[in-house]
Amino acid sequence: MATFTFEEQRVIIRFPYFRGMKPIEIHQQLSETCNDGIMDMKNVGSWVQQFKEDRTLCENKPKEPRPCTSRSEDMIARVEQIVMEYHPLTAKQIAASAGISVRSVDTILHDDLKMRKVSARQIPQMMTDENKASCVAMCQAMFSRDKGMNSAFFSSIVTMHETWMPMFNPETKWKSAQWKHTDSPPQKKFRVTASAEKMMVAMFWDSEGVILTHCIPKSTTMMGET
Repeated sequence: MATFTFEEQRVIIRFPYFRGMKPIEIHQQLSETCNDGIMDMKNVGSWVQQFKEDRTLCENKPKEPRPCTSRSEDMIARVEQIVMEYHPLTAKQIAASAGISVRSVDTILHDDLKMRKVSARQIPQMMTDENKASCVAMCQAMFSRDKGMNSAFFSSIVTMHETWMPMFNPETKWKSAQWKHTDSPPQKKFRVTASAEKMMVAMFWDSEGVILTHCIPKSTTMMGET
């Protein structure tokens, strides 16, 4: 038996229909004539009904493109409004609020609005307006003093910082990376973690760099007069 495409099968359906055959008889005739891939009974009945409604073409009707509602000007403005009201929203939350897919939200955010999600930059501490004004006044006084000392004031300043550091800090993965050929085996390393025990380290530096790194003994208090 020969193999016919769906379009050829529709032509075969059309002629028995004009001869007065019923859909079940047409389907049986198709089964006897065609090889694998024949239409099921439901599709045969659907095409018989369409021919009964004066349809003459056996080809599929060209589908009209669906209007792109997810990236319209109104939807882009809607997504921007949602983001500006609360910046930490995820794409899934924005999609649920706007009623569109997550993929459409990603396209609007990146391609239309030129936005990207970034983490907040960490700063040592939050400063009030009074703190900022005090820092500005202090810096201006230091600049004035440095100018009066022919730029020798800043070079004479020594500052320090103290922090807790683990007794053992393992090598990072980036630092252990090595160049290798594509056919050479990769290196192996044991998984290690930083030690739980820590010690206090004090560092002193000036404008030239670090002057002193001092490990404070355990159970020792660091006093300003020492």
